[in-house]
Amino acid sequence: MLRRFFFLLFLLSSLAARAQEIPTYYELPHRRIHPVQNPMRHRWYLGLEGFLRSDQGVLTSSLGGLITSQPSVTKASWSALVGYSYRDRWNVEAGYARAPIHNQLTLVIAPQPYDFTFKNESHAAIIRLKAKLFSTTQPKEKAGFWLTGGAWLVPNSGKYVDGFIMEGYRFSRFHTDTISLLSQTHTAMQITPLLELGVEYNVRLSNRLEMGFYGRKLWGFRPSIYTDLTYSENNVQTQTSKLTGNGTGWSFGLALRYTYSFKRTMANVYALKGRY
Repeated sequence: MLRRFFFLLFLLSSLAARAQEIPTYYELPHRRIHPVQNPMRHRWYLGLEGFLRSDQGVLTSSLGGLITSQPSVTKASWSALVGYSYRDRWNVEAGYARAPIHNQLTLVIAPQPYDFTFKNESHAAIIRLKAKLFSTTQPKEKAGFWLTGGAWLVPNSGKYVDGFIMEGYRFSRFHTDTISLLSQTHTAMQITPLLELGVEYNVRLSNRLEMGFYGRKLWGFRPSIYTDLTYSENNVQTQTSKLTGNGTGWSFGLALRYTYSFKRTMANVYALKGRY
């Protein structure tokens, strides 16, 4: 029994000596990815925006003070976008916006005016380019101001939107005149292009979430919605006017973006430390 015990002890000692001869391999260093040491190379994100948008209409004639047009119409809108960011300095994004262009007409009749609001099909395609101006925090990619510029394409179907006819009488000492106002609103037949220029302030909430606040100015280059007005006396047309909306105006809103794919620059990832 004692002989077996010493034999087993000798065998275990031999195995321990052999294990010490096996070389020790390097181990990868465990470190936390730091945004300054490992800046973003590129990323893809999804964005959802909610904003208030005001657009202006242009009225050619008030028909002798019978009608007026509001300086602008402000309504809530939204957009959904897909974007690509290169080194968190240049972004490009494109998507869809549900942002109608309006015509708002006021019929001035005592004792109370009547308002009529019309809108186009409300669809638009957007493409936008962004450039980072400067950062406001450390690390630099956490928050900062961006300059944005883009283009909108608003498809129009040329469909009839709405209309009305108002009739009344004008009394004088010797006779009575029948007066009428005919209004017909339709959308354009061609695509309406718009250009935009804006400023954003973006804040990184986490590695994948970002929030932005922005203001943008838009310029429309072709009307998207028309309102034709005809004024008649005793069934004889005497005056005409036209109210057009091309989307020129302002938008102010909030954006939430989710990064679903990204890649960071891993500096010195193979500069491993260990011992022989």
